[in-house]
Amino acid sequence: MTKGNQDKVTEIWARFLDGDKESFAEIYNLFIDDLFRYGTKLSQDEELVKDAIQEVFMDLYVNRKSKKELDSNLKFWLILALKRNLIRKLQKSRKNENRIILDSDLFETQYNFEEQLIREEAHSEVFEKVRNAMEKLPPKQKEAIYLRYNQSLEYEQIAGMLEISVESVRKQVYRAIKSIRNCFDENGVILFSILKSRWAFSSGAFV
Repeated sequence: MTKGNQDKVTEIWARFLDGDKESFAEIYNLFIDDLFRYGTKLSQDEELVKDAIQEVFMDLYVNRKSKKELDSNLKFWLILALKRNLIRKLQKSRKNENRIILDSDLFETQYNFEEQLIREEAHSEVFEKVRNAMEKLPPKQKEAIYLRYNQSLEYEQIAGMLEISVESVRKQVYRAIKSIRNCFDENGVILFSILKSRWAFSSGAFV
């Protein structure tokens, strides 16, 4: 998150804590799209995702006084709360199957590339190769790279999300990028490097 965006969140959050009702709607509108995209990568049941998001925001509203220090980590808290809520719901829905939710059950992702990349013939081949490579990544690598580049979370925050060490997160992201790059020849790697800065997950440099 850029400094300008963080300043905006801090300002809205301060008004929210002061009881301003419109600020709650602003927070909702600021993060709802990111939360929905992330939630639908954990579960394809859109209604389940919507219910979970509503519960997360309700918890935020009801318990806001105990969350006064969240302004600098609000997005992280919302994403983590949504993941935990969804996992609980998925566990409950599969209780009759007598099994727990595994990594392999989660995060079958479709990345949100710019549509113009698909329309451009020279870029389309690269797009398809990247998408195919991503589909083959282990779920934890998919989630790590998504949280890093789509959601702009820090490695420390991703470690908390995935319940692994920061070093493990760095390795997951590195291995994911290496796997994608291995799908290209020398010229493809160059084009891939140019395109990556234009993708939806372009926030900061690749590891």
